[in-house]
Amino acid sequence: MNEKILGQNKSDSYDGDFILRGQKVASEQNFRNVSKSWYDKCQTYDTVMDQVAEDQNKIKDIRAPLSDFTPMVNEDNQAVLRYKDGRELIPTDHALKNMAVAGRTSDWFLRDLRDTKNHQTKDEISFKRDRGDAELLVHCLKETLWRKDRFDHDVERLWRTWNNGTLRAMLSNKYAIVNNQWVMEIVREAIPGGMLSHWRGDADNIFGNVLIPDSIREEDDSDYGGMLSVGNSEIGMRRISSCPSVFRAICMNGMIWDQEKGKEIRQVHRGELDLLFLGQQIKANLTNQIPLINNGIDLLLKLRDFRNEGVSMSRIVGQVCSDNKITKKQSYGVLKSFLVEKGEVDTLANSAFGVVNAITRFGQTLGDSDWVKFDEIGGKIANITESKWNATVQRAKSLDEKDLEKLFGSIAA
Repeated sequence: MNEKILGQNKSDSYDGDFILRGQKVASEQNFRNVSKSWYDKCQTYDTVMDQVAEDQNKIKDIRAPLSDFTPMVNEDNQAVLRYKDGRELIPTDHALKNMAVAGRTSDWFLRDLRDTKNHQTKDEISFKRDRGDAELLVHCLKETLWRKDRFDHDVERLWRTWNNGTLRAMLSNKYAIVNNQWVMEIVREAIPGGMLSHWRGDADNIFGNVLIPDSIREEDDSDYGGMLSVGNSEIGMRRISSCPSVFRAICMNGMIWDQEKGKEIRQVHRGELDLLFLGQQIKANLTNQIPLINNGIDLLLKLRDFRNEGVSMSRIVGQVCSDNKITKKQSYGVLKSFLVEKGEVDTLANSAFGVVNAITRFGQTLGDSDWVKFDEIGGKIANITESKWNATVQRAKSLDEKDLEKLFGSIAA
């Protein structure tokens, strides 16, 4: 795909200017909206695809029925599945969840039986899980998924294992694996010369952003950079996804300023997939949506006008975290990210704009699924109306120090 991607011709100055003015940008490398410091942390297609290929060598997929596996406790006091050839496979938390769902039991309970407790307070007891816990976990598996009067143990399933002895997933025989190497080839064809930013991946999952080089965008849209967020899981932890966006700038720590996303493609891993059609969808989605309309960027920037009205921002951040059911530990992480935002751009931080950036900044520190979750929360807040923001500020105003401690832990109000 060699045709240029048309861009906006917009002369207005948006947030992110301080990056473009105050930080050296990677113009010579064909990415004029990206800080040179951050560009140097990005990866090339060759580097990532070599790693993906190397990771594929770890995979040892098995197609077999339940009857070929026996839950047991090994000599190291670990709950494992013994395959018929004698291999002992240690399930990951994701694999345990697969087995719990299939066996119609609690995945939290199974995973908790392996979770050593290291509590720091006098009200909670610290202890290390032992053989008895492993035996209980195995007993639960035998009485749920491996219970012979409930399931057909001869139905073939897909078992994703690695050569390090871990069981990564237990999937149905209808599950369709979309290979990570195939996804990366499609992306490289769609965005020749792209660089991979915020990239994470292993033999099972890939996720990150592909920066679109200036050379395939029109000269008059230099106010904006473009990228494609792409993700895939070969074991069902996420759908195949492709979402284009534009942004004002990416600063030296990777913060994406004034990002506005387009229409996302999401495809489940089920049944017979037409990979040729899916690949064409991904390419067309990118071509048709970058650039996005100026009104979309204005939607995000309007949040700067949604101020705190004199209410402590810790209270507002706490109220937003509470409204979105964010955990105490993660809420504290969002608050710390907000303080970074405030340090960088003090005049803009005390607003809905600062809260959105704090949430997405914190999300970048998390694993793939939580990162997606926090991006979605950021997108939800980006679409908030002025009346709903004002209502949030008023609710936050009523929070006291005890409420804040429940939300964040011990902090100053």
